[in-house]
Amino acid sequence: MAPEHPGHASSFNSILGLLAVPASDLTTTTASQALIATGAAQSSQVHICVKVINIPWAALFTFSVATLTLFLPAMKLTSLLSLAVLCGAAAAGVVTMNIERNPASSGVSRRHPSKRDAITESLVNNITGGSYMASVSVGTPAQKLYLAIDTGSSDVWLLSKTAGLCTSAAEQAYYGSCETTFNPAKSSTFKVVEKNGFDITYADQSGASGDYVTDDFTVGGATVKNLEMGIAYNSTVTTGLLGIGYDTNEAANSIYPNIVDDMVSQGLISAKAYSLYLDDLQSSTGSIIFGGLDSDKYHGSLVELPVAAEHLRNGSQIYAAFAVALTSLSVTSSSGSTVELDNGGVAEAVILDSGTTLTYLPDDLAASLFSEIGAYDDTFNSGNVYVDCNMRTKNSSMTIDYGFGGASSDATVKVSISELIFDLNGIFSLYPNTRLPSDLPFSQSDACALGIQSGGGTNLLGDTFLRSAYVVYDLDNDKVAIAQTNFNSTTSSIVQFTAGQTSIPNASGVASSVSVTATATGAQGAGAGGKASSTAQTSSTSSASGSASKSAAINSTPVLDLSGFVVLSIAGLLAVGGGSWFLA
Repeated sequence: MAPEHPGHASSFNSILGLLAVPASDLTTTTASQALIATGAAQSSQVHICVKVINIPWAALFTFSVATLTLFLPAMKLTSLLSLAVLCGAAAAGVVTMNIERNPASSGVSRRHPSKRDAITESLVNNITGGSYMASVSVGTPAQKLYLAIDTGSSDVWLLSKTAGLCTSAAEQAYYGSCETTFNPAKSSTFKVVEKNGFDITYADQSGASGDYVTDDFTVGGATVKNLEMGIAYNSTVTTGLLGIGYDTNEAANSIYPNIVDDMVSQGLISAKAYSLYLDDLQSSTGSIIFGGLDSDKYHGSLVELPVAAEHLRNGSQIYAAFAVALTSLSVTSSSGSTVELDNGGVAEAVILDSGTTLTYLPDDLAASLFSEIGAYDDTFNSGNVYVDCNMRTKNSSMTIDYGFGGASSDATVKVSISELIFDLNGIFSLYPNTRLPSDLPFSQSDACALGIQSGGGTNLLGDTFLRSAYVVYDLDNDKVAIAQTNFNSTTSSIVQFTAGQTSIPNASGVASSVSVTATATGAQGAGAGGKASSTAQTSSTSSASGSASKSAAINSTPVLDLSGFVVLSIAGLLAVGGGSWFLA
């Protein structure tokens, strides 16, 4: 997700929140020992238990078929999933947070698509996918909040206790109930940095505005001092946000040190890098490790891929989203035969987006895939691509194979068809007055939804892909590394990033250089120039000024492995303009 700031052409994911958890539901248990893989040092690690609670559903929206038809080519499905409470404490070394979750609710409708605009912790997987919420503490004394976390955006912002959404019954009836809030009057360390400087708009025309402020910010027991963030006094978004992407993706007029920058400069981690492990569709937990990776969580070797820079119309370039080159797509049947879907090769920019529930492929590749597996594209009517539910068992060994880098030695991630088939509930529920197509190539009673859709120019590898991929994000060197996920791994072997290193630990190869370009269509943006419009629309927002990085290099600082998210569904409309993507 990325915020839209006045004067910037930008792209967004919309977010929905639904959580209100009393602090009494969080309980701490026994401390144990955690071994750091980079040496023999041991440090105490506090494991946190959680109580599973029932979360009331917020008031939501449904939208008409006409509205869906207008926006669907560039939208992402929205869902509100069941949530689990999480908490954590940290000692010097590794910080871990454990989570549980409730089953997903089936009584969920989709949200209006329009315009509004997402440290490392364990992540929650949900049957219907989604993004994640973190339990944090802000201020002195600490106030507990729950924030949606997003690797595709970079601002932290909080809902003020006095926000209109939190005090107006009429607003809550339309947008949903207000979630956990912050009271600045009760924090002795709260300071205003820029009055009325915070202003974010999302893809559904809702948003948040207020001040840029600083305060102490604790997550997983690790405290970032004087973190700069937004506080929203006006909002149509029901929860605050914790963004951990490139600082060039901030909504401010100038770049400031975001939470990942501050983690490094304050010695919490050694490098601006983290790794993502969602685990399989049935798992309730995953992990994200700031400053390190877990070599027990993937099969084979990590392969480095260059992040595609955003080529601006003024001739400069920035890195603002985790876009990489997709170079092949194929289907391997249960019998072992493989059908190439790319007609001899493809070079498409795709964004690795943990804030996206589904996967959105280039239109031609998606059409070829649907034809090959017998899927029925009904997105302009019901919002779903339908597939026979029986494929989960009859074709359980079938995989969709994604290739990156272009050479046979480069990375391939295989996604089992069973990871892509969903019952028609939650975000896949039919709209009111919408019926299943009468000409499905299988029985209506056997209809399920497929977790892949056409991107309509917005190419995103969301959770239905990322569950099968172990991904390491290196913001210092503008690289990612990717490998096949080791599902249901019960062991851990953490490898720490060190300050100043130029390659990702444990990565055995570098993918071939492949260029991906786009047509310049957008308006000139402030400061950095026009935004890029790509076949894999970026979720970036450039800042008008500021240095490229504010983080200091700290030697021998610990991996920050924070675990504990609550599932939050995120959806949005991505749109950026003017420029091209290319791989360095």
